[in-house]
Amino acid sequence: MKLFVVHCALFLIFVGIGVPSEYKYIPNVYNPSGSPLPEKELECLIQNIYFEASTQDEYGKIGVAQATLNRVDSPDFPNTICGVIHQGPRAGKNFRLCQFSWHCDGKSDRIRNRRVYKESRRIALLVFFDSKEDFTQGATHYHAVYVQPWWIKGLTRTIQLGDHIFYRKRTDS
Repeated sequence: MKLFVVHCALFLIFVGIGVPSEYKYIPNVYNPSGSPLPEKELECLIQNIYFEASTQDEYGKIGVAQATLNRVDSPDFPNTICGVIHQGPRAGKNFRLCQFSWHCDGKSDRIRNRRVYKESRRIALLVFFDSKEDFTQGATHYHAVYVQPWWIKGLTRTIQLGDHIFYRKRTDS
């Protein structure tokens, strides 16, 4: 009888009955199919985290990764990580006005801090393969707190993580 009760309990746990919701499986926000991430795409995401958020805490880095992946999922942007990051100017002919400032600021894109690079890699893998929640609430844009960009008009502010303020497209109801 004891064995039967144990088997029933294991079965109920396995199927999720009686298990608190925080322990039930929640599909990954960015990779629900569990597909592999090509090394080139991973490297683009790592570099974007590294150059955009190297001085941020873990949440700031996660926010940058999530906003980048939200762009990949948006029909308004290229559908690959590298495509999003390397997308050129969308306004005017200012060649230094890229989607991510580090990509066309004229400075070296050489990785100088291995510890921050490894942390950026860890965050990229965590967000892509294990993210259960989008802390940015669907943000596709962000900026540093010390700037007031013109492009925030028409966007809804979602959250501030570290020194970045995040925005998503405004949905008029």
